[in-house]
Amino acid sequence: MIDVSYSNIKNGLVKLICEELKTMLEKLPKIRVGFITYNKVLHFFNVKSNLAQPQMMVVTDVGEVFVPLLDGFLVNYQESQSVIHNLLDQIPDMFADSNENETVFAPVIQAGMEALKAADCPGKLFIFHSSLPTAEAPGKLKNRDDKKLVNTDKEKILFQPQTNVYDSLAKDCVAHGCSVTLFLFPSQYVDVASLGLVPQLTGGTLYKYNNFQMHLDRQQFLNDLRNDIEKKIGFDAIMRVRTSTGFRATDFFGGILMNNTTDVEMAAIDCDKAVTVEFKHDDKLSEDTGALIQCAVLYTTISGQRRLRIHNLGLNCSSQLADLYKSCETDALINFFAKSAFKAVLHQPLKVIREILVNQTAHMLACYRKNCASPSAASQFTCEK
Repeated sequence: MIDVSYSNIKNGLVKLICEELKTMLEKLPKIRVGFITYNKVLHFFNVKSNLAQPQMMVVTDVGEVFVPLLDGFLVNYQESQSVIHNLLDQIPDMFADSNENETVFAPVIQAGMEALKAADCPGKLFIFHSSLPTAEAPGKLKNRDDKKLVNTDKEKILFQPQTNVYDSLAKDCVAHGCSVTLFLFPSQYVDVASLGLVPQLTGGTLYKYNNFQMHLDRQQFLNDLRNDIEKKIGFDAIMRVRTSTGFRATDFFGGILMNNTTDVEMAAIDCDKAVTVEFKHDDKLSEDTGALIQCAVLYTTISGQRRLRIHNLGLNCSSQLADLYKSCETDALINFFAKSAFKAVLHQPLKVIREILVNQTAHMLACYRKNCASPSAASQFTCEK
């Protein structure tokens, strides 16, 4: 999905994307691809292999988006290569004289999801977008960059989505195995809290290049795009975590959706994604048998195979606090605290979250000082390996 509004055409971004896609698509496995360009309306392209030239179909009804063609939209790249290359060569010229600055956003995701749904397959949307979606359509946003709210109790409003449209859209995407990756190129306020919700909940990624300048940011953008397109990915995943007696999983953090307390749903999962699980110890744990964890993920490979991956983990239990401190992983702790804080900013002021993090850290160090460290001056913290 390529935003072909005036600013993206003028700064050469559309041409750069089209040129790069011609090279990138060559490296992909045998998959189906489709193309949409958009400003305040959507343009679908028929790139069926038997066509001499690609055909454009315009959808102006962005209130109730539909896919105007099924046969010829999602095509096998190898079979339709010449038509696709024709299209990518033509797109920059097609919109060269456009003065349209208004864009839509939610209808673009809706269109991609509907196309995958009609094709009865999971998939990934790559969206290249640059501005606040102010055109009249579902998901329309307004500028709410209010500096007066910073460092107040109302600051959390800035981190919450403006509308529930994107939350509903994300849930639909997850239900149909549609992951969304967003490349943002804003030159002014763009409301990442709203636009970024769908990539966040669908196992996608958000890349942001403020005031994109071709000579400065081109290489970073191309590297990000290449890495994202080439990495291995699993679609339409569902994960369940089971434990032995004495403790249980109570909370989950990551690019996930949960409709109940046990099933972790992910539109997609790749090597750069992590799911953090919080466990609650609510009964006696045995030092003899230890604690057992099983993580099972059912997912679909890029070739369409349904697979199950299972990880089993056995952990030692100890009644000695010193053993606990020796076994702690700093990376895991930081990951957990960071994701907990990220979730908390939607409901609490930042200064409160900072205080909680400082207090938790101080409490951990104080417990170590009191129970594990060898005697030393009260002002000195001792670390033992």
